[in-house]
Amino acid sequence: MSEVGLICKLARNYTLENVPNALAYLLIKVIPNPAVSFGSLPINLGLVIDVSRSMRGKKIDCARNAAKLVVNSLRPDDRVSVITFSDEAKVVVPTTKAHEKDVILSALDQIRIISGTRMYHGMEAGAREIHKAELATNINRMIILTDGMTEGEEQCRMIAGQEAQNNVAISAFGIGDKYNEELLMEIADKTLGTFYHLRAPEQIIEQFQKEVGLASASVISDATLSLNVAKDVELEEIHRIFPSSVKLQPRIEADGRISSVEVGNLRKDEQTCFGAQLRLPARSASRVRIAQVFVSYSIPSLQVEDRVVKSDIIVEYTGDRDLCGKVDREVVAYFNQLNAHNLIEQAIRETKVGNVSAATQILGQAQLITQRIGNVALTRSIEQATQELKEKGTISSEATKTVRAGSSQTVRIEKTDLA
Repeated sequence: MSEVGLICKLARNYTLENVPNALAYLLIKVIPNPAVSFGSLPINLGLVIDVSRSMRGKKIDCARNAAKLVVNSLRPDDRVSVITFSDEAKVVVPTTKAHEKDVILSALDQIRIISGTRMYHGMEAGAREIHKAELATNINRMIILTDGMTEGEEQCRMIAGQEAQNNVAISAFGIGDKYNEELLMEIADKTLGTFYHLRAPEQIIEQFQKEVGLASASVISDATLSLNVAKDVELEEIHRIFPSSVKLQPRIEADGRISSVEVGNLRKDEQTCFGAQLRLPARSASRVRIAQVFVSYSIPSLQVEDRVVKSDIIVEYTGDRDLCGKVDREVVAYFNQLNAHNLIEQAIRETKVGNVSAATQILGQAQLITQRIGNVALTRSIEQATQELKEKGTISSEATKTVRAGSSQTVRIEKTDLA
């Protein structure tokens, strides 16, 4: 009995014969076996919290309370560290086993507002504490919370790149409308974490707990996705689509036909979906294997190492246009979530240069997609941004952050959504 299943489907199983550069959209679903008792892995969590002046009042109170609730939810063998940052970083709680709750909670009471914002100092200190534990046997997660612009953005990007190599996922939380969401999005994307936009301090508690819950379910580790494409087939792009979207950067092997990308830790309670865009060569009528997909993984809690599942990807070249017109609606729905994200980013760019009419039209296209796939929260955010655009000729920082964060929070496509 395999612990993980692999389902691969093309949007179209048929393509026109003798037509060069046809696109093929491949959905790759990695599905944990519900009959397997996966157990759990210890969490190695670093909380990195902004304590600059703008965080005073309800923001820091909610952050402190959220950290306490997170600590109380951890299992005895989990580890936690807490770093605060302003001009400098302070290690409030060094890496500590969660069973020492009284010590940790007492230290959290000492968190105080200072001044300045240099997030990279906090990230550096947070990474050092996380690295004190054995990375290979833990779920390594950093949570950053900030509400403002930071000095040293390039240093932040460099640290994120380094931690991506160490399999440390960084989820970045921005609160209010003064921070740079593009930086937080990039940090999260580089490390396969998640970007969250929080409108109100009260959301800190809920979202911190959600993020730690997701980490505790991530027991399938060291997962790598590889595509071995046939001669003259090109891999143009590959994304993780669900449970959140991020463009992946694969390594290309020397012959150019094998592309591999580390996809981190996968959850035991939810499928993970990836999407690959392939460009096909012209061929005469025939049935052809255009690629092979391999997923390798380990499950330390079950003493499973370097297990591999694979699937052949077959397409049929034909002159029958009716066959070529048949599409798999699930595949199309998942890829449409990427299309909605791209449309939103395009609309934001058009707004910045004053093309209000174009931006409004593009947001309308994105809204049609989100309505069709049942992403209610994102649909509402797009409606709000569109209304602002029509009334004021621009989109507020708050609405921009909300819609950007929402576009990366994708939804699972159910059969009922395709009816």
